[in-house]
Amino acid sequence: MKVEVTDIDRVRKKVQVIIPEEKFSELKEGVYDELKKRAKIKGFRPGKVPKSIITTYYKDFIDEEVHRRMIEVSMADALVEAKVNPLAEPIVDFVEEEGVHGYSLECEVVPELDLPAYKGLEVGAEAVNVTEADVENRLTGLREMHAEMVSKEPGEEAQKGDFVIVKYQGYLNGKPLKDVATESYPLELGSGNLLPEFENAVFGMKAGEEKEVSVNFPDDYPDKDIAKKTILFKVTAKDIRQKRLPEVNDELAKDLNYENMEKLREGLKEEIGKEKEKSRNQSISQKIIETLLAGADIPVPERAREKRVDAMMQDAQVRFNMERFTEDERLQFQNNLRKDFEKRAEERIKSDIVLSKIADKEGIKLEESDVYERIKKLAEETKKSYDDVKSYYEKNDMMDYLRDMILQEKTLDFLKSNAVIREKS
Repeated sequence: MKVEVTDIDRVRKKVQVIIPEEKFSELKEGVYDELKKRAKIKGFRPGKVPKSIITTYYKDFIDEEVHRRMIEVSMADALVEAKVNPLAEPIVDFVEEEGVHGYSLECEVVPELDLPAYKGLEVGAEAVNVTEADVENRLTGLREMHAEMVSKEPGEEAQKGDFVIVKYQGYLNGKPLKDVATESYPLELGSGNLLPEFENAVFGMKAGEEKEVSVNFPDDYPDKDIAKKTILFKVTAKDIRQKRLPEVNDELAKDLNYENMEKLREGLKEEIGKEKEKSRNQSISQKIIETLLAGADIPVPERAREKRVDAMMQDAQVRFNMERFTEDERLQFQNNLRKDFEKRAEERIKSDIVLSKIADKEGIKLEESDVYERIKKLAEETKKSYDDVKSYYEKNDMMDYLRDMILQEKTLDFLKSNAVIREKS
């Protein structure tokens, strides 16, 4: 086997592979022999079809199968010999010349580059301080989460923050609109979910009260049947409910699985501290990467970028547990994610390239125990079994992506331990 490597550009290499004539003949004869045993051609007994007839009937299949076997038996060794590690599946182009049998591989690779200085980087970071105000804000949020919705007394008016259960019917030119009506719609006053004219009309209504309001729909309203039109709504406030926040006492603490309010506040302070520490570490990592990439000329391989976007999509689907989504929700979710990920993938790949170079230079390695612990953590976060999560990553060919991500995190930990962190006062 003859292997030659040429550079196409900084991120692409061409690997030319020529198969020896005897090896090519062996592969082709193997295909003929297999076809001869199972070929069914009228006028010939099984196993007795002449090679010339087989070639005529199965030419396209023979060519494709010989090509497939050439790749199967030689590509891995050829890439090792060429010292080329493709970032994505190579593009294969078979040589079609008389007496020459082989193929070329267009491979996207990590570009060569001069590493910037990466030890002793100066990074500013916020000090981790948990204030009483932080604890009070978290406590307020918990009270909101555990609030009761109770009906207001008869005669009380709907105010901002109340939930009003409304019945409405829309009319155009005096005729009721079939699709602009509901028997029971929960409206949170002040949320801005409905057009201002409609929501403002509900303010001050009492339970059981009826009201008419005209609403001018804008030109760009999604429902084209009522866009640019003035619709008359007949609205009934069926029920008005307000939030009743729980008292700040030991009963609330017990409902949240704490012994008393003192223990609850201690727990909230610890929880907020961990969140701030995590946010601080993420900020430091991001600033280190930004410093490393500042002014760096790093070309990004196109197909590797698409591969990264796909992997990010699949990883997000594991985390968001999309089994509970409808098909329409799933498609909308995926489309929105892809748009976001396409913007981020290029910067991620640039940072990956730099981090992988640093890992190589510093001898930072990935252990199988690292992979085990990460899958275990993912299983706990998604409330799935370890085997289910591992199977998902294997089935979707994402194990290499997971390993790369873990190695990058270890490299970032190395960079942070060697950085100069200056806390802001």
